Amino acid sequence: MSYPSMIIKGNAIFDGTGREPFSGAVIIEDHKIKAVMEGGDIGSYAGPDTKILEYNDKLIMPGFNDCHTHMSSGAFLEDEDFCFNVLSAKSKEEALQMTKTFADAHPENEWIVGYMMNNLAWEDQTLPTRYDLDQVISDRPVALQLADMHTIIANTCAIKKVGYTNDTPDPDDGVLEKDEKGVLNGRFFDGAGFAFTEAFYNADDEVYMNAYRKFFQKLSKLGITATSLLSPFGVPRDPVQFYEKLEEEGSLTARVCLYPNLAEYDKERYDALYAKHHDGKIRLRGLKQLIDGVTSVYTAYLLEPYTNNPETCGTTSIELDVFHEQMMKAIADGRAVRIHTIGDKAIRVVLDYFEEAKEKYGDQGLRHVQEHIENVHPDDLSRFAELGIACGMQPLHMLFDLEGDDKEKAIGHERCKHAWPMRELLDAGTVIGLSSDFPVVEIEPMHEVYGAVTRQTFSGKPEGGWFPEQRITMAEALKAYTWGSAYVEGCEDDYGTLAEGKLADLIVLDRNLFTADPSEIIDSEVELTVFDGQVVYQK
Repeated sequence: MSYPSMIIKGNAIFDGTGREPFSGAVIIEDHKIKAVMEGGDIGSYAGPDTKILEYNDKLIMPGFNDCHTHMSSGAFLEDEDFCFNVLSAKSKEEALQMTKTFADAHPENEWIVGYMMNNLAWEDQTLPTRYDLDQVISDRPVALQLADMHTIIANTCAIKKVGYTNDTPDPDDGVLEKDEKGVLNGRFFDGAGFAFTEAFYNADDEVYMNAYRKFFQKLSKLGITATSLLSPFGVPRDPVQFYEKLEEEGSLTARVCLYPNLAEYDKERYDALYAKHHDGKIRLRGLKQLIDGVTSVYTAYLLEPYTNNPETCGTTSIELDVFHEQMMKAIADGRAVRIHTIGDKAIRVVLDYFEEAKEKYGDQGLRHVQEHIENVHPDDLSRFAELGIACGMQPLHMLFDLEGDDKEKAIGHERCKHAWPMRELLDAGTVIGLSSDFPVVEIEPMHEVYGAVTRQTFSGKPEGGWFPEQRITMAEALKAYTWGSAYVEGCEDDYGTLAEGKLADLIVLDRNLFTADPSEIIDSEVELTVFDGQVVYQK
């Protein structure tokens, strides 16, 4: 008779299905869950070498699954010697001083890189220019990335380093901003910023490996046992080779689902990667593309003009006929696609394309997903479930916008009634997978859960929540960050819930979130992380 390797007992087990927590035990044998007991005596299961862990009233649940990240580049941003975080800057002047301070402290760095600059939190929200950066450092390339991850501010040295000139045309998916004389001013939007990220992420193997080792250790501490890596990967080197090395050395402590760039889709190359990575810890699950930008810089594609910029409805980041052809080709080949759609017009266009694909190719059982879903026209709310389209959503994006009422300023009060409409989508039968979009925001599951449940800033504003009718319950939020994310990836049969035969990926939180005050959510910490049946973090 074989005995389980580990038994985790407690009075509050949330199994990921959406039901309330129950008392019992999770029985683990090797890398899978052998059984989930409700109440009862574990005596018949335990053997002489079985490790038994008792957690009383602390919450036992499936590991978090951050199903939307750009962690191949984000891992570097966690390295304090590689770059600096500009989020705390309260003005342009403070951001510039932080740039100089970091540069002075790191004379060996070829590039000076800052990220998470949030000009929307400044009294004067005017973005810096190349000339502002030149005043603080001119002999090394400088690139500051905005919190929206769609904008780069670069100094003159950096502009020359990547080869941009005043005559460089805008790429199809971006803008090189110029002044009235046609001179580059140092602001680069969407795809125009990729030249800079590819330049400053151009590092050797060991730099990559060290960054990724540290990052996966952080994931374990946060209770994240599965992730999705979505295009743009943001680094000039293929990150998959490094994840393979991490797996070989035993440092890959979270599952990774891959979604390369739809625009670069090649059937033979895709098939070759799928043959290698389709059912292990690294899995190729589909393709990803952006169709619009973000409301903060008026590039999200809207049905009606922006409230605070009525001259524009935004735009698409790719020609629609080109995107349509790429999307249909991939779906015809049986590929799941995940599409960035923030504005209500972008959302409707992609829903129309999915409807067309379903009529043309039938129900293929593919997990198509629309990402972000930040403002939806009410006529489209029911269409996701009707078409079998899941939604990837990031509540912390909403909290950032709440700090300065940015979404309401951009699209007005009436349209905001259906902004991040998690309640309406769930009520319509849509599957939601929660995630972070790291490094657009920090990777912190507790913050995402807090945002979904309260729709308040961390300081508790507005009272009662922003459009509180869109709040979801704790059970719904945790289900969305576990089973929902696994569903988005098409992996819910393998992980995402605590059930017999599932992979043994689970965590223990230091408190029962179902009985805790909502204000405590963001203070909750992980006490134990089990990945593939092994303890990878213990507080």
